[in-house]
Amino acid sequence: MSFSYNLRAYRLKNKLTQVELGSMLHLSRSAISNYEQGKMEPSIDTIINISEIFKVSTDELLKS
Repeated sequence: MSFSYNLRAYRLKNKLTQVELGSMLHLSRSAISNYEQGKMEPSIDTIINISEIFKVSTDELLKS
């Protein structure tokens, strides 16, 4: 497992669409899609924001 897998899993667990998560982070749906496909890596600030949204540590988000 990787960040991309974990991001998708947490997003689906929280019943959010890519558009909804992107809106919460002020990012486009395509940015979220690229993160989930492993095509792009988010900034540290974005990783922190994602961890706060899902109420998990950055370690949980980044580690397998």
